[in-house]
Amino acid sequence: MYLYNKNYSKNEIRQRIGDIYQIGGIKQFEYIDGVSKGIRAIEIKNGNGLNATVLVDRGMDISHFEYKGVPMCWNSSNFETSPYFYDVKGSEWLKAFFGGILTTCGLTYAGHPTTDVGEELGLHGRISNLPAYNVHTNEYWIEDDYFMEVHGLVRESSVFGNKLELKRKILVKMGEDKLYVDDIVKNIGFEDSPHMIIYHINIGFPVLDKDSVLIVPESNVVPFNDDASKGLSNYSTFNEPVKGYKENVFLHDIKADKAGFATAAIINEAFEGTGIGLYIKFNKNNLPYLNEWKMLGQSEYVVGIEPANCNVHGRAIERKEGRLRFLKPDEEVQYHIEMGILKSKKEIDAYKEYVEAI
Repeated sequence: MYLYNKNYSKNEIRQRIGDIYQIGGIKQFEYIDGVSKGIRAIEIKNGNGLNATVLVDRGMDISHFEYKGVPMCWNSSNFETSPYFYDVKGSEWLKAFFGGILTTCGLTYAGHPTTDVGEELGLHGRISNLPAYNVHTNEYWIEDDYFMEVHGLVRESSVFGNKLELKRKILVKMGEDKLYVDDIVKNIGFEDSPHMIIYHINIGFPVLDKDSVLIVPESNVVPFNDDASKGLSNYSTFNEPVKGYKENVFLHDIKADKAGFATAAIINEAFEGTGIGLYIKFNKNNLPYLNEWKMLGQSEYVVGIEPANCNVHGRAIERKEGRLRFLKPDEEVQYHIEMGILKSKKEIDAYKEYVEAI
């Protein structure tokens, strides 16, 4: 185990502590106040300054994510809102959107509100506002490495309708500056079901600031709307918060490496003279799209980098243009997301070299 700039064996660690949580580990808790009251949550600490909060009652999504006290994500003014306040209509989803490092959109629909084959669909789907069940945690040693896992199932189903289930595992290794999300989405019904998913990863200050840049491999970038068309030449650069800023959305088709993995990062090299950044990696074979949500307003100061199996136009357009994914009965698809901290000029330069090689 690599901690405090030194390698330790399992035995050396065990001799120095009474409880592993002295260094890091998993704790379960429940919010008790305001719109967050009653939400079950799990805190993960990796002993090296990487801390994450998993919201069990919000689709196993991750609200807070930090490294040595530096927030990696953007959190909205909504707090971690209980799913009991959620309304499926139109853009009501925004009133319960906590931001965080991960808000999952889907599973049967995502993107803009629309009407598809007579069904009214709200913004970004239901899954992030559904509580998980069969939730459990696991902590274990493998030789000199200590691992922490959070597991849960989230079901999006309807009588006479679609029935999809998300099986999620969140993995953190003690002392490592990374977090992994492994998902399996399965059709547990007896009819073909549409399946849309967007991993809404929300990066905020101070990783996002006026000196920050988006780094991606070579890509084809398409603006989603008129505002994005005007800002196309600046899709990868950012500025200070702007009053009245109109969101820009860009659709990226980026190259993957030889193993099929695509990547993107927000990097602020001016931060504290050493730089800070957050990168993501995902398998482009089943998440072929990357949506960029550039929102540089006051309070809403955030950039979403969003691996997806769909664009954000909504299910009706995805169906019309032939991109809508379906799962047959008992069919399942696996997704893997890796998030990592870039905490020095050396690591940032190495990441840039990796991207350039792609």
